[in-house]
Amino acid sequence: MNSGAIFFWVLPAMYIVFTLVFAAIAQAEGGLASARKGAAAFGIGVLAIILDTQRSLFPGWFFTLAVPLHWMVLIFAADAFLARHGDRTPWRPAAALFAIGLAINLYATFVVNSVQIRVPNASTVAILLLTLALPRFYRRDMKLLDKLIAAAITASWLCYIIRFASYFTLDQSQEYMRHALWSQYMIMFYFTSGITALTLAFLLVLAITSDLVARHHAASTVDALTGLANRRGFEQLIDQQGASGQGVGAVMMIDLDRFKLINDTYGHAAGDAVLVAAARTLAQGCTGLGSVARLGGEEFVVIVPFVYADGAEQMAQLLLTALAETVPPAPHADIRFTASIGVAARAVGETVGEAMRRADMALYEAKNAGRARVQLARDDTPSRQLDAA
Repeated sequence: MNSGAIFFWVLPAMYIVFTLVFAAIAQAEGGLASARKGAAAFGIGVLAIILDTQRSLFPGWFFTLAVPLHWMVLIFAADAFLARHGDRTPWRPAAALFAIGLAINLYATFVVNSVQIRVPNASTVAILLLTLALPRFYRRDMKLLDKLIAAAITASWLCYIIRFASYFTLDQSQEYMRHALWSQYMIMFYFTSGITALTLAFLLVLAITSDLVARHHAASTVDALTGLANRRGFEQLIDQQGASGQGVGAVMMIDLDRFKLINDTYGHAAGDAVLVAAARTLAQGCTGLGSVARLGGEEFVVIVPFVYADGAEQMAQLLLTALAETVPPAPHADIRFTASIGVAARAVGETVGEAMRRADMALYEAKNAGRARVQLARDDTPSRQLDAA
């Protein structure tokens, strides 16, 4: 096998490797959209390159299929990144561009057999498809990885424009007709395509890995039912309060009243609906004023920063009222529930855990006093009273 033949098998071999990598990730992660579309992009890329460079292996007209396949590679590659944010290339204009470009490509192949039409048409459609996708890569509050991806897509777009311009400025049409695969234009195309594909492949692997790490981390810190922080997430919230310089000023322990009776009477599905509704009410009521977590069962906790600690009791009263007025979603909208709340202002020198224990004791006092009420915790430790004074 000569060096030219080897050259034209390097790129598809690289595409095959990444196709298998993304297919394996998609399989392992339940059809992850970004990995699935990445596998499609590189898999189609293998076919496009082989059809274009190994023309002796196929009927003469097969090479014309390489161009629309290449456009599909661009669409799937862009969507593989956009899928991370629940986005995609606008499909209506993309489909229109694809159909028009395909019609021109077939006309220039089977009717007039014109390289001067085929090559500019291929580049023009590719540029326009990337132009449709490119603005969607630039969004507010972009992280470093998103900026790198946007820069890589922009660089790919610029490569197409430069190649398109060089085809005319260097008068490549005649050379392309004489030496299609080894013309300056095609050597530039394969070289830049290889560099771009390699860059995008590594960035996509990095992006998918980053997303999986973030997802698994969230799964370990977020309660699956309510979407609130779980016990581990609650510990992180406490650490974040300290790191931000605000610190925890007060703690509320919240328990839904007679929750077991709701489960026994209406079923566990109704109980779950009540928990979700209560979590939503607590999260909305504490927005900007505190952080909410579900510790387990029907028990929730709210931590209030020092700056709002003086209003913790009033905040608890508002939450109590809001919970009593909360309506679970259908078909459980007829269920009403209340809660009991224990509130402890964190004393000087007191740990968050100690404040939680006092709030928990206050919660039991509220339960014993008839439920559906707010109870302030007592702190009878003389040393703490002296410190506070």
